[in-house]
Amino acid sequence: MPNHICVHSEIGRLNTVLIHQPGPEMENMTPATAADVLFDDILNLDLALAEHRQLTGVLRRVADVLEFSELLEDILADEKAKLSLLRQVCELHRCQELVDDLMAIPAKPLARQLFEGTLQRKDSFEKFLNPSPHAIPPLPNAFFTRDASMCVYDQVVIGSMAHKVRLTESLLLRAIFKHHPKLKGHAFLLDGTQAGSDKLTVEGGDVLVIRDDLVVLGYSERTSPQAIDFLARQLSQGKQQFNVIAVELPKQRATIHLDMIFTMLDVDTFMIFPPLITGAGKCKAYHMQLQDGQVTRIDEYSGLPKALRRMGMEINMVPCGGQDPFRQEREQWTSGANFFAFAPGQVLGFAHNTGTLEALSQAGYEVVHANEIITDKKVLGEGKIAVAMDGAELSRGGGGCRCMTMPICRQPVAWPCR
Repeated sequence: MPNHICVHSEIGRLNTVLIHQPGPEMENMTPATAADVLFDDILNLDLALAEHRQLTGVLRRVADVLEFSELLEDILADEKAKLSLLRQVCELHRCQELVDDLMAIPAKPLARQLFEGTLQRKDSFEKFLNPSPHAIPPLPNAFFTRDASMCVYDQVVIGSMAHKVRLTESLLLRAIFKHHPKLKGHAFLLDGTQAGSDKLTVEGGDVLVIRDDLVVLGYSERTSPQAIDFLARQLSQGKQQFNVIAVELPKQRATIHLDMIFTMLDVDTFMIFPPLITGAGKCKAYHMQLQDGQVTRIDEYSGLPKALRRMGMEINMVPCGGQDPFRQEREQWTSGANFFAFAPGQVLGFAHNTGTLEALSQAGYEVVHANEIITDKKVLGEGKIAVAMDGAELSRGGGGCRCMTMPICRQPVAWPCR
């Protein structure tokens, strides 16, 4: 039976989650090519793997963990699904001549190759002059599983990626959700691989499901107004009232997604980057009210907290980096605001962001290291807890714990009366 798609909040107790362990694809870039695949620097695979194993170890204590590469290998064992996917990937990269050769590769090595990249044959003058060694490029961003797919309520969104270098990830995830027996049978709210417009782009870091009647979306360099309109209309179909809050982000590297400055920790608590959420330069927010696919009203607010209060949410805010503006800037850059909640008030973040962890401690969270959870030195109970995993290397890829986790199913949340 397929897994039930059920994500009605950012904080419901986690049942099933999709991740990807970084592989040799991370080493298939150089300082000269890092920017081409959206990295600021090259990463060390051994260090990244050691850190990612802590993420996996904690998640396995609380949920069913699905591995992207294993699911891909499974569907490549189906010749029909394999052919369909390879045709799409090769068409994307204009190397249709490789389809037959790739079809001859068994499922397991082919799955590995789709992550690590396929070398280009230098069998023409045009290809000889092409500086790229790959016909199908490697996917070093694939461990950020949140970006190219997201589960919203009981449907799936396949990311319409802002950069072509990440479109292959969307194709692979689309194939998994379409064909894998653990996941298939669910509707696509949006299939970004078929979006049909370069102006309609959306990535998972900009999609936060707050409640049954409310989502918060980032209007960023990766998610467009056209995508926000599309999602708002689709999500409100058949509903008497639905609400979307769109947050306008600066179009810069540190704020590529909303979850780099704002993540949900509990029913009434959020991790924030103060300069852009509560400070003088706070991001504008737009509250859209919809009824059955139609916008009935749009109001502009000076900041996101004010828009949330309009929705009856009196929120507590924990500052990324604590109260020191210098530490706030440094720790936001290293994904200090990018927390992943695996239950209400139980969150996972990076250990190197010490000012942020101190702020969580002051807010009543018990801070423990991931290894204590993995080795059962600390057993997760019902209280507030912040699990700190090593992530100094992973964060140099430009994301944090929320970026690396794509929930498929969460338990319902008991909301306080409002």
